[in-house]
Amino acid sequence: MTGIPAGETAYVRGDDGNALLWYRSFASIVGVIAALMSSIVLVAGAAAVIFLLIEGRPLPAIAALMLSAAFSAMIVILIPATHVTIFEGAAPAITIAQQSSVNFPSVTYAVGTGDGKPVGRIAKSFLSRFGRNRWEILDPNDFLARGEAIEESLGRAFVRKLFGKFAPAYQSNVRIIWNGEEAGWIIRRPGADGHADVLELNPATTLDRRAAVALAVLVLGSEP
Repeated sequence: MTGIPAGETAYVRGDDGNALLWYRSFASIVGVIAALMSSIVLVAGAAAVIFLLIEGRPLPAIAALMLSAAFSAMIVILIPATHVTIFEGAAPAITIAQQSSVNFPSVTYAVGTGDGKPVGRIAKSFLSRFGRNRWEILDPNDFLARGEAIEESLGRAFVRKLFGKFAPAYQSNVRIIWNGEEAGWIIRRPGADGHADVLELNPATTLDRRAAVALAVLVLGSEP
């Protein structure tokens, strides 16, 4: 479920529409605003650098570059950390815990079972916000990247950034790769059947289903 105000109950439903899991929504406008403001600072800084270089003033251009990068990083640092517990009935089933207090230059989430057993890690670079959103799926034991989830195309990514909040038809779907093979899709744009916000997994994939659910919750539930 998407668009649920922070603190309210969101559900993960099965094919039959029945609720299988639930969690408290953690969607926040803070991350969206921070990303927008950070982008504006970077663009303004780049424009200042170009102008100063054209004017033949390299030292002020370097200073402008450093200041814009520093202020952009400071804005991102203000984004609150994410901690989510997904329940099956009354029992915790999956936990998602942000491993660092800041989101720059990247953020990593530890995914575990209700009793604390690690099942994977999900990492995302802040720079991916400026192109195709990309999440790395890390092995829980050796922390190596064994898979990724990435928006279907650069064009779709830019359309989503501009118009995705206004109509679901402008959303982009996310392809999941695991061990070099297609593991499934996170469907954000309504298809021919009208369904959206769906996690579709290849039955043959070895990707842990709990890690896949955590990934989909982060992708679909992180923004209001």
